[in-house]
Amino acid sequence: MKTTILVLIFTLVSVANLFAQTNPQTNPYPQSGDPLQNISQEITKISKSVQAYNKSIQELLEKFMVGKGMQLNERQQKLLLGFEVLNRAEQRLEILQKFQIELAQKEGEIKTRLGQVEEAMQPDNIDRSVALVGTTRGEEMRNGRRQTLESERKSLQNIGAQIQRNLSQTNDELRQAETFVFNLRRKILPQLEAELSGL
Repeated sequence: MKTTILVLIFTLVSVANLFAQTNPQTNPYPQSGDPLQNISQEITKISKSVQAYNKSIQELLEKFMVGKGMQLNERQQKLLLGFEVLNRAEQRLEILQKFQIELAQKEGEIKTRLGQVEEAMQPDNIDRSVALVGTTRGEEMRNGRRQTLESERKSLQNIGAQIQRNLSQTNDELRQAETFVFNLRRKILPQLEAELSGL
């Protein structure tokens, strides 16, 4: 009975180690010059590993627990619970990392568009845009163009401020999640190794 439980724990650790390791030779995503794209590719790779890991753990638990009537002692139940908590915490960390990347990309897009709008608001540029239309109502057209650009600038500034607030909050949550996952790994994995030492 103890051997079966230890085999289960050993298999869980083996699966965890398998998905924790990265092999650069099997990287399907070539590195590009864009750091955000590289990070996004790494996150995608991690996501696939986590999904495969979750599936393996689920199949393993079903195989050893559902049909076998295996009984776990309190310590072993806590270890399995800890493993599940670690798994959920890693999923949350992955979601936060993706959200952080998306927010950073969106912030970059907003800043780029804001720069374009502010450039278009220069008096010479407004005059040029109206001159191309060829109208006798030049001043009215310039005022309308200026108001449109001003409205877009305010909207972009508001969106940019909201993104910055969300990004700051996400960064805080991400730091906390990273610390939690790190501490949980450091606490659970040695206990699993100790459980396996009797083999």
